[in-house]
Amino acid sequence: MTYIDCHVHISDKYFFKRIDDLLLDWTEYNVERIGAVATNLRESQRNLEVVKKYPSIILAGIGRHPWGAHKVSEQELLIFQGLAKNPEVAFIGEVGLDHYHIKEKERWEQQNRVLEQFIEIANNNKKSLMLHLTGAEDELYEMLSTSNLNVNFCCHWYSGPEKTLKKLIDLGGYFSINPNFIRSRKHRKVLDVVDQRRLLTESDGPVKFQGEQGTPMLMPLLCKDIAKELKIQPDNFAEIVKENYVNYLKN
Repeated sequence: MTYIDCHVHISDKYFFKRIDDLLLDWTEYNVERIGAVATNLRESQRNLEVVKKYPSIILAGIGRHPWGAHKVSEQELLIFQGLAKNPEVAFIGEVGLDHYHIKEKERWEQQNRVLEQFIEIANNNKKSLMLHLTGAEDELYEMLSTSNLNVNFCCHWYSGPEKTLKKLIDLGGYFSINPNFIRSRKHRKVLDVVDQRRLLTESDGPVKFQGEQGTPMLMPLLCKDIAKELKIQPDNFAEIVKENYVNYLKN
């Protein structure tokens, strides 16, 4: 049985400096595909470096995390527009909105501006979106529902209102689950409401969960825990996730 980790920060310095050794470890845990998300331009370029070396396992994402949206210049957005044309770019992300960690409302409008640009980049290049939407679930739904979106999107680590979750489901969203679902009632709600054919698995590495390092090596255990919650066999769930990931990346 093989596994998918759709959301890993491999360009983070914790991973990037020893990615060759780490990939050997991760493949021993039967991790078949890794979605490499980026939070800025430098990480986006690093992802493209890694995917050239490991095209069979790494899928490169490019993007600007909302925490840094206030720093994005028009010149940087032009560079992203050029990068997105690269066939080795599999998706756009991690991009989105964050009104929970970013309290300054004057920065929210900057987040909106940058996300609008990345939605346009995704649409123009037929690249799926990997979205961050902490504390801004309603706002992100409104943006997606009015943007003439013509690509798939995945809501990473959704922990927002159930009402908005259902709206995002109706828009055709995918939702990635990480080990936090065990202790987070709001994140667990995704499993109660979302169809299995719209679920993906993620570690969000190198984020830690209860002190344990998030890495793709967690995927076998994560699939087992989710399958138990869904009352299906772990192998069956892992196969569903693999098919879902292929469908998510199609546009």
